[in-house]
Amino acid sequence: MSLVGREFNADRPFGPYIVRSTISDELHKILLDTAYKIKKDSTLRKKNDYRKSLAGNLKEEYSYSGAFTKEQDRIVEEELVWLASIYTKFSKQNIGVDMSREPHQLTLHKPVWVNFMKQGEWNPSHSHTGDISCVMYLKVPKEIRDENKNSETSNRSNTPSAGKIEFCYGESIGYDRTGLIRDPIEKEIFLFPAKLKHMVYPFKSKSERISVSVNFGDSVQAARNLHNKNSLNILREKK
Repeated sequence: MSLVGREFNADRPFGPYIVRSTISDELHKILLDTAYKIKKDSTLRKKNDYRKSLAGNLKEEYSYSGAFTKEQDRIVEEELVWLASIYTKFSKQNIGVDMSREPHQLTLHKPVWVNFMKQGEWNPSHSHTGDISCVMYLKVPKEIRDENKNSETSNRSNTPSAGKIEFCYGESIGYDRTGLIRDPIEKEIFLFPAKLKHMVYPFKSKSERISVSVNFGDSVQAARNLHNKNSLNILREKK
């Protein structure tokens, strides 16, 4: 993996921190081509329908299970775990605690899944399983951005939000900020704590936005949690 040609920008507008970067052209092509392959194949569509496992109010959400070639699966996992590792290395400067992890200390929790978001669909406030999550954008139609600038419902709003993602944390106590709203951009990826609440607003444009998500486990944290649990059980037994 190379850092050349990529920018990593960390936002810490509230408690947790979010890292924004980009995925490679190779990963983008694999994910997009395979997403369309699933969408066009009736057998894969039925087999990989992932809606019951997700919070989204969408007609089409599919897992990538069994859809990648062996080589594609390796490329997808290698780059995404590497990006998750980069995320952890922003911990020291953002939260004052070094939680840096190397790729081998993180596990990609399969399946990776893809969301085909259409007019009037939305994703309510929710969080994910695991320790780290990400969302990346494969296709973001210009019509959605134009909607925020030109539509009668959005262009006079002080919070134009058609098709945007919002991350939320904490309660407002004054002189604070408890949310971060961002415009999706093709090939952009957000990495964030899996338990961080987030939502996606609907749009009215007759278009389709495609995004992909997956979660990661932290083996170091898992080992600490297990150790703490065992220590607590020993203390209880001694009582």
